[in-house]
Amino acid sequence: MKPVYYAVFGAFMMLASCGQPPVLDELYPLDESGWHMDSIIESHWAPQDEAKPVFMRMYVRHTDDYGYQNLYLFRTIYSSEGREYSDTVNVQMADALGQWNGSGMSNLKTLDIPIGRSAVRFTPGERYTLQIQHGMRDTLLEGIQDIGVVFETAEE
Repeated sequence: MKPVYYAVFGAFMMLASCGQPPVLDELYPLDESGWHMDSIIESHWAPQDEAKPVFMRMYVRHTDDYGYQNLYLFRTIYSSEGREYSDTVNVQMADALGQWNGSGMSNLKTLDIPIGRSAVRFTPGERYTLQIQHGMRDTLLEGIQDIGVVFETAEE
């Protein structure tokens, strides 16, 4: 590559990293023995600005000790009014040939998974809870290191 390309790429990366900080960015490390099916990850937040929609996503960090090609997750969002959103997602952890999906080096990979299909608006002052639980048949899942939740303001 020519030096001009490096300079343009560097400037682009600096501008791309200058966005607004996430509305919510939490990491939930899981027990070293594994993720128990009764262990529900809960994230709580109270939106401050209803005018700005947010994109919701989560990430799963796993090692090559994980024994399956996929991971079923149950995700539910509650407000004081009750359940607002619920889905089940089948995360493809590896391709058909057994190669791990996601980014990362060595045996630790991270998969980025959207929550919902578009940006959403939340009622300011309301308290919300996002719950995430694995839906696999094993009582104890080995190889899942942690779960992250990130909500970012959508650009309008």
